[in-house]
Amino acid sequence: MNDPALLDLVLSRRSAAALVEPGPTRAELERVLLAAGAVPDHGLLRPFRFVIAEGEGRARFGDALAKTAAEHRPGMPATGLEKVRAKAFRSPTIVVLIASPKAGKIETWEQNATAACAGYAIVLAAHALGIGAVWKSVPFTKGQALTETLGLAEGEEMLGWIHLGRAAREEELPPRKPLALGEMTSVLDGDGRKPYVVG
Repeated sequence: MNDPALLDLVLSRRSAAALVEPGPTRAELERVLLAAGAVPDHGLLRPFRFVIAEGEGRARFGDALAKTAAEHRPGMPATGLEKVRAKAFRSPTIVVLIASPKAGKIETWEQNATAACAGYAIVLAAHALGIGAVWKSVPFTKGQALTETLGLAEGEEMLGWIHLGRAAREEELPPRKPLALGEMTSVLDGDGRKPYVVG
């Protein structure tokens, strides 16, 4: 398959600065989530799951974030906790991404990498449908409130959440600093490792 437009779509993806109503339709949301099924997944374990928060569900998620922040940082001022809670209200729809590794021969780190790829697939699919998306996280990924609210099982961990909605304003794509391939890439051949020559 040779589709330059598809590559242009990937290269043009950006995190949305501000998202507003309406959120994705149910059909759009399902297409976005189904994109996670295309990620590299050794053994097809599907070591991830999602929790959708919309409407009042965002308040429950925000409360869980604030309670978990207080659990990890005793003494955090009320203003700080409210800022954490407010993170749940920055879009009409939230997809909480949970790494859910399965027991077996495939290493947990590899399964967690697959779960992270699922998150990227979601933001890329949203971009393809014209839906704004941004992946957010906090320093704490486990705690009693999050465990209860998200139903986290033993070994599961929240990898953050993806805000979905419509861009609040048209934004010109900022130039993205190109990768320094000559610095971060090398070539391994029969004689050993050598610098990668760009172009």
